[in-house]
Amino acid sequence: MTEQPASGLPFRTLILAQFGATALAALLWFAGTKLLKFDAAITNAGLLESGLIFIVSVTLLTLFSPRKKRPIATLATLWSVTSFVRFFAALGASSLLYYVARFGLRPLLFSFLLNAILLLIFETKIIAQYLTAFTQNNPE
Repeated sequence: MTEQPASGLPFRTLILAQFGATALAALLWFAGTKLLKFDAAITNAGLLESGLIFIVSVTLLTLFSPRKKRPIATLATLWSVTSFVRFFAALGASSLLYYVARFGLRPLLFSFLLNAILLLIFETKIIAQYLTAFTQNNPE
């Protein structure tokens, strides 16, 4: 029986992808709220939410220990679970922000979804590129 190939994930690249996703979400949020002439409190809360989601993402990424070598199938499964947990942890943290805010839930929910979608796209792209390069360099 052959042993399954093992690998870790590029920690620094994932952190940069998370930063890029949340920074882009914050920039889009800022531009959108200024264009639509929303109150400054809504603009600031959405920007704060992007920062909060970045902190939650980095914390969970660190707990995941992406550099630790794991079998490829296990790595993909654990990454999916970590992304799922991060999504709900960020949603919970954002809900606390909604509770503190003195305005409606709808704008901040859009800000949260913008961050979550961009994080998912950026991280998936990095991991797919890494695993594709790994399999090309390590044929069976």
